[in-house]
Amino acid sequence: MPQYEMVYIVRPDLEPGAVQAVADRVGQRVAEQGGSTEFAEVLGKRRLVYPLRKFREGIYVLTRFTVESARIPELKRVTRIMDEVMRALIVVAEGPMPVPKGAAERPAAEAAREVPEPVTTEPAPEGAGSEPESEPESEPE
Repeated sequence: MPQYEMVYIVRPDLEPGAVQAVADRVGQRVAEQGGSTEFAEVLGKRRLVYPLRKFREGIYVLTRFTVESARIPELKRVTRIMDEVMRALIVVAEGPMPVPKGAAERPAAEAAREVPEPVTTEPAPEGAGSEPESEPESEPE
């Protein structure tokens, strides 16, 4: 089965628990269509370019799932009629699986804790580059 990514915008007036409930419901809809959800992440609240349903902001959610391509129109219809979802876009997934924000920050924090080894430098041999080069003298006119 092919992999798809769906980005949808949820109303900004919802509580974080309600946003997660919407993401869970979308995952259930994918399961009802015979697919499975591999990845779901709430990307956060962003300002919209133009108002949607009188809202200037929206909460973006990214979901990656596998389902038969014949089931995509029904999945679009189901998400379109959800009251909490203002817009949704489904595309064929390309590339590797996205890394959740929490997992991406953890290795960077561990690397910051490691103490780098000191770098030793050898002194330059005498006379090598210690004298500045003289500038060419200008000719009197």
